[in-house]
Amino acid sequence: MSVFLLSPLLAGLAAGYLTGGRLRQLARQPLRGVWLLYAAAAGQLLGHVPPGSRLLSPAAQRWLTALVFSMVGAALLLNLARLSWPARAGVAAILAGAALNAATIVPNGHMPVSPAALGEIGAAPTDTTLDPHHTVSSGTTRMAALGDVLPVPWLNLVISVGDIVVMVGVALLISALMHEHPPGRMPGRRRGRNQRRNHN
Repeated sequence: MSVFLLSPLLAGLAAGYLTGGRLRQLARQPLRGVWLLYAAAAGQLLGHVPPGSRLLSPAAQRWLTALVFSMVGAALLLNLARLSWPARAGVAAILAGAALNAATIVPNGHMPVSPAALGEIGAAPTDTTLDPHHTVSSGTTRMAALGDVLPVPWLNLVISVGDIVVMVGVALLISALMHEHPPGRMPGRRRGRNQRRNHN
């Protein structure tokens, strides 16, 4: 799972460097609404209980998931106005991927996982083998096609279409931010030209 989570970050950094971006530009970006991201992370931790247990009812899980998605979305939107168009495209992709995942998580209470996809990675298709955020798809599952239906055998994972869209968005956002200068800062060469122009 750690490799899966790091892959869009590493892809974004690689793309940023290959297109002339720099990590220092990413580190200088002023972020608004960081507390929303911390609150969303806390909400995710609240939903993680020991495998095989369901401390949260499906209804409570729906509300918690909706709240987490809303907080992440709000944090992204708070920073949208000052971003370049490539960075905004990354944010849009992240929000679109999250919406695709939410479309199946909210009506089902958990992210449904395809039994066939679980079989592809050699996992037993039972709820007791999954973490509390996932459940095995059945005939009554709604929007099952948007669930985890894509097996990734070399990582022993099953992912969704929404996951892929989110990963593309994260990579694009990171790459774009490596090219952006924080408000009030200009590249040295451009700043020097402006200063000479004002002096003349």
